[in-house]
Amino acid sequence: MNPQEALLAFRQQIDGIDEEIVGSLSRRLALCKRVAEFKRQHEIPMMQPHRVEEVKRRCAQLGARHGLAESFMFELYSVIIDYACRVEDEIIDGHAPGTTT
Repeated sequence: MNPQEALLAFRQQIDGIDEEIVGSLSRRLALCKRVAEFKRQHEIPMMQPHRVEEVKRRCAQLGARHGLAESFMFELYSVIIDYACRVEDEIIDGHAPGTTT
C-alpha cells in the first residue's frame, strides 16, 4: 500500500469514528430533550449545578482512563452541556429548540 492509500484508509477510519461520535451526541441530546420535557411537566428547574459538575468530573476521569487529558474532556463536556442546557431551557420555556435567538 502506498502512502496515499494508507492515508486514505486512516481518514476513512476517522470518518467512521466521527459518524459514531455524531450519532452518540444526537442520541444524548434526544435524551436531554426528554429530560427537559419531564422537568417542564413536573416544574423542576432546568439548571441542576451539582449534576453539571458531576458529569464534567466523571467524564474527565473516564477520559483519563482512556488516555485523554482531563482538561480536554472537561472542556469538551462543558461545550456539550452548555448546548444541552440551552436546548432544555428552550423546551422548558415552551419554545421549540432552535426557535429563539
